[in-house]
Amino acid sequence: MPRYFFRLTDGKQLLDNHRGLEAPGDAAARDLAVGLARDLKHGETMAGWDWGPWSVLIVDDHDREVDEIPIADI
Repeated sequence: MPRYFFRLTDGKQLLDNHRGLEAPGDAAARDLAVGLARDLKHGETMAGWDWGPWSVLIVDDHDREVDEIPIADI
């Protein structure tokens, strides 16, 4: 099963998850990223940050950018 990495970025800073998560494909990885963005936006994960200008960048195990989810849009 492919491994996906969810990197948080505001265009200047990058917070990287080096372990990643396995998912059956790009669509499932996108669902995971949307869930992460929702948790960040609502303060359920890493509370206290202003996540408005940040996005969740999805990268596969071949370092291919799969998608980018703006947290403000969730």
